Amino acid sequence: MAEFNTIRQYLYDNKSLVLATVDPAGDPQLRHIGAYNIVGKDIVFLTSADTEKTKQIAANNSVALLFQHEGQRSPKNITIYGHAKVLDPAAAEAASELIRQRRPQIKYDPDVNVIYKVETDTVKVLDFSAEVKQKVYTAAQLA
Repeated sequence: MAEFNTIRQYLYDNKSLVLATVDPAGDPQLRHIGAYNIVGKDIVFLTSADTEKTKQIAANNSVALLFQHEGQRSPKNITIYGHAKVLDPAAAEAASELIRQRRPQIKYDPDVNVIYKVETDTVKVLDFSAEVKQKVYTAAQLA
């Protein structure tokens, strides 16, 4: 699907993504993540193991990932909705190599870091310069 390749390139070209989780009070929490890469239709990202976001994901693994290029003339962004799962050690090591392809300076230490895979449920593409401003795809439509 040509559209999927365009989506993947847009995601890859971002410097960072914005991760949305939910805290124990039910309030949304946002933070930037720079250490990520794309695996098929899913996203892997690295973070420190002992953080509020890891606690929030453990309690509720439904997340959203927002991608938006800096300095765009026309509002455009892509949001991935899915579920974050901690990768096992072998998968985490492989994912860390993928993440380093985008961010060579990233160091993965399994004693300090955790790597999640966000399994995509839906993707929302918002582009105000397009005739159809918003498109939503299920993961199955992207395969």
